[in-house]
Amino acid sequence: MIFANFILKTVIEMIFALVYISKYNSEVDILKKFLSSILCLCIVFSLCSCSLFDNSIAKHNSEDFLVHFIDVGQGDCILLESEDDFVLIDAGESEYGATVCQYLLDNKVKSIDYVIATHPHSDHCGGLTEVIETFPCENFITVETDQQSKIWLNVLYAVNNENVNYIDAQVGDTYSFGNASFEIMGPYSKIYDNYNDYSVIVKATYKSNSFLFTGDSEKAVESEMLENGADLKADVLKVSHHGSATSSSIDFLDAVSPSYSVITCGMYNDYGHPHRETTDHLNHKGIITYRTDIMGTVVAVSNGNDIQFFYENEEDVPSPTRFDTSKLSYVGNKNTKKFHLSTCDGATSMSSKNKVNFKNREQAIDNGYSPCKTCNP
Repeated sequence: MIFANFILKTVIEMIFALVYISKYNSEVDILKKFLSSILCLCIVFSLCSCSLFDNSIAKHNSEDFLVHFIDVGQGDCILLESEDDFVLIDAGESEYGATVCQYLLDNKVKSIDYVIATHPHSDHCGGLTEVIETFPCENFITVETDQQSKIWLNVLYAVNNENVNYIDAQVGDTYSFGNASFEIMGPYSKIYDNYNDYSVIVKATYKSNSFLFTGDSEKAVESEMLENGADLKADVLKVSHHGSATSSSIDFLDAVSPSYSVITCGMYNDYGHPHRETTDHLNHKGIITYRTDIMGTVVAVSNGNDIQFFYENEEDVPSPTRFDTSKLSYVGNKNTKKFHLSTCDGATSMSSKNKVNFKNREQAIDNGYSPCKTCNP
């Protein structure tokens, strides 16, 4: 893709040069023909510049089950696809509503069978208003809370105005779409101290493969599910709360026992997600992790037995394990006494004479350096 873009840029520059030359050259017809040929080449290269990600997704079999972890920055948005049926779980902040709608249109979504609002925090429900007002939606699933924020009320107004069937999520309820199904796994209680724990937890199943989507549920809810003997086993785990240390306990990960996990979070977010404790737990369990903050949109394609992953930044990111934070180097600035992840702009733009390298976070802190507030190492 990068090479194609380079060629395209070069061709465009050639066109402008030839246009300028044609003003002073009598052989205008020859130049016009040459320019036409160049324009044709432009079209060819622009078509060839489609990413490996787009091409890979387009080649899936019609019977495959797809899970799109759509990049909406520091938020959640997940599209489940089985044949011509769709389930949408959250839609990021309100500002991402148009982005989500465009992604749905690009993926030939004409209507949505189930819209699931995991909980009423804006980074999950904000974009749902625009989605519900744009696409025919048959059902809306959530858990009732006392949330009265304008963003959440707008979602409920849209559900009412568009005559979408409202469903109060109940543990054990199962719904079918296409050749797949999903079951409500949580929450068990009706009263919690914070809205994260009201998250609707969903387990989707397609033949032998299963996917667990946890919203922002925290360790208290994880314990509830374990105590109630919930069948949490899944091949793929959507890591709860953007990889926060408030979730993903060891006992919970043992029960799910996933081969893969996906963390949905924003690059250099203000919360330091994903937290080191969570990534250490995932690494210790040998779970392959994909991250939307670095890989962009991630799509899992299941044929019912095997699961393949594709991600938007494939040309720049050859392997998901490359972004295991425990394997990243740390760079300190001798002048500011701050240390950064090696991928942080603060590290890459730093003068070499001011750089000092550390093997790990602990070494940097022991040497009197404090973490960068941008990359949150």
